[in-house]
Amino acid sequence: MFKDHFIHLFKYNDWATREAANSIISSESKDEKIIKLLSHIVNSQRIWLDRIHKKDVTVNPFQMHSTEECIEQSCHITFEWISFLENLDETVLRKQIQYKNNKGEDWENTIGEIITHVINHSTYHRAQIAQLVRQLGKQPPKTDYILYQRTLQA
Repeated sequence: MFKDHFIHLFKYNDWATREAANSIISSESKDEKIIKLLSHIVNSQRIWLDRIHKKDVTVNPFQMHSTEECIEQSCHITFEWISFLENLDETVLRKQIQYKNNKGEDWENTIGEIITHVINHSTYHRAQIAQLVRQLGKQPPKTDYILYQRTLQA
């Protein structure tokens, strides 16, 4: 049940991130803060998946990418998250994993907690992007979850 819910949330997350990226493209903004936030969203998703897989984290959370690269990376990392979840026994979502944060500190959380964080973290930064796009005098996209649900029903 949770596994399917998380898969659905990653699909929503990718849609919303691509909507935010397209709003940056249409605003013709070269504002480094906006691009840095979008890059941070996709970088963080990579970092957390690598932590779950016990891989060395080689991505800097604030490494910059072009907006187009962010769209591509969002699609790719979403595919990886969904593939991971599809091949997972749901009981593993309660499994505690140990990892180091960006400061090198040791922490432990369940995979389900990490997934919840990844989705919420992306939403938080998309809101910041929307605010910056609005400050440029442009209309940011509406990326509310319920609107995504409506696109699926249309």
